[in-house]
Amino acid sequence: MVVFNSASTIIYCVNCWKPLKFILPQRGDPMGCEREGLKKYEIGQSAAKSVRKGSTTRFITHECTGMTKLIANLKGSTLIDSMEVDLHFKTIESIREKTTNKEIALTSCSIEKIVAKYSNTKEPIAKMVINKKPISRNNSYFVKFVCPTCKATREITLNLFMRRVSKNTTRCFCCMNEDTDKCKKQSGFMKQNMSKILEGEYVKPVKVSHKTISEHLDFSKGEWEKEDIEFINNYNFTHLSLEEFSNILPKIKGVGNSKLVNLEGWSYFPNYRVFNQTRYTPMLVNLSTNVVEKPQYITFDCENCGNSFTHRDLEIVKNKLKIFCQGCTLTNRTFRLRSHITKNGTKILWQSIPERRFIEWCDEHSIEIKNGPSIQYMFQDKMHAYRVDFELPTFKRLIEIKDDHCWHKQQLASGKFGAKETAAIEWCKSKDYTFIVVFPKTLQGLKDLLLKSCKI
Repeated sequence: MVVFNSASTIIYCVNCWKPLKFILPQRGDPMGCEREGLKKYEIGQSAAKSVRKGSTTRFITHECTGMTKLIANLKGSTLIDSMEVDLHFKTIESIREKTTNKEIALTSCSIEKIVAKYSNTKEPIAKMVINKKPISRNNSYFVKFVCPTCKATREITLNLFMRRVSKNTTRCFCCMNEDTDKCKKQSGFMKQNMSKILEGEYVKPVKVSHKTISEHLDFSKGEWEKEDIEFINNYNFTHLSLEEFSNILPKIKGVGNSKLVNLEGWSYFPNYRVFNQTRYTPMLVNLSTNVVEKPQYITFDCENCGNSFTHRDLEIVKNKLKIFCQGCTLTNRTFRLRSHITKNGTKILWQSIPERRFIEWCDEHSIEIKNGPSIQYMFQDKMHAYRVDFELPTFKRLIEIKDDHCWHKQQLASGKFGAKETAAIEWCKSKDYTFIVVFPKTLQGLKDLLLKSCKI
C-alpha cells in the first residue's frame, strides 16, 4: 500500500514507511521511484468509489517486496481507513491486561472504525475491539509493538497506541527525540535561554488568541449557518436551546462545583465553535470580563425535597418541567399518577401498585369507589392541599394507602403527614366519615371488613 500526502507529491510506502518522491502521472503511465527495491508503479483503473465526498480512490500495482496491491487516495484525506487499521495492527506483538498480566490473543482483537454513540459529527474513529467489544478509554491494557521506523520494540498503554493510530504516527518516542532538526532546535533554544532558566527569569511564552470572544461568537454563528439541517437537528436534540436555558436559569445555584454562584452578567451561547470532534458545545460567556466557562457540574436545589445536588452537564435536565434529585426522580418515576377506568366508567387515579390493586378489587366486588377529596391543611405557616387516595361513599370512609417508602418517612419525621392526618380527621368529623390509613400488610384486614359489612 502507498499513502499520498495531499499537500505534496510525496508518497509514503506502507511496507517500509519511507517517503518516496514521485511525479503523479496520468492513468496508465509508468511511475518511477527513487528508492531502491521499488522499480515500477503503474496506475490501474479508477475504483469509481469515493472514500469521502469529492475524493477518488485508485488501485496501483507494483513490485515492492512482500506487497501485491497498493491503494492511494489522490485527493482528500491522507489515509484510507482500511490501510490505516491494517498497518498499525500489524505492528502489534502482544496485548496484555495490566491488573492480571494476562496476554490477550491477537486473533480476538482488531482495530475498527466506530461511530461513538453520542458523537455530534457521526464520523467514525479508531477503536480497539477485543472479543467483539469496543474498548473505552477507561481500560488497563498495554500494547507491545514494533516501531516502523527504528524497528525497536516498545510498550505503551492502549490509549497512547490508539492515539498513534488516529494521528498516523510512524515514529516512537525515541525516534522523535533522535530527530536531527528537533535536536538542533532544542540545542539552540537551550543555548539562548539556559542562563535565564537557571536564574528563574525565563517566562514561557503564552499563546495569545488573535480573536476576541465577541469575534469568536460571530465566527461560531457563521460556521453554524453552514452546517446541514441533519447535523443541526441532531445537535439541538441533545443540547439546550437559549429558551430552554432561560427556563431553568432561576433553578441553577452554581456552576463548576459552585465556582460560579452568581450568573449575573453571564449569557448562554448554545453553539460555541470548538476544534475537536464535537465541533460545537454550549458555553457560558461573560463579555464584560472576556471570559468563557463550560457549563459543567451544575448545582440545583431539588424542587421536591429542597436538597442541593449536582448534575454533570445541562443535557440531563433537557425536556424536564421539574428538576429533582436522584432519590426524588426515582420516586417520581415509580409513583407518578396513572388512571384506571372502573366498570361504571369512573376514572380513578392511582400512584402505587397497592392502590391500583385496591381499585381493581373494589371494582371486582362492585364496591363504589371515588377519588378522594382535596383537603386544605396548614404546615409551617403555609397552606397546602392534601389529596386523599380514595373515598368509599357507601361505607363513608376515606382510605389512604401508604407504603414504607422514603417520602412517607420524611413526612412523618417533619410532621407534614401529621398535619395532613389532622386535617383529614377534621374533614371526616364534619361529614360523619372515618379516615383510615392502611399499609400493604394491613390492606387485607380492610378488605375483610368491607366484605363483612356488605353481607350485613
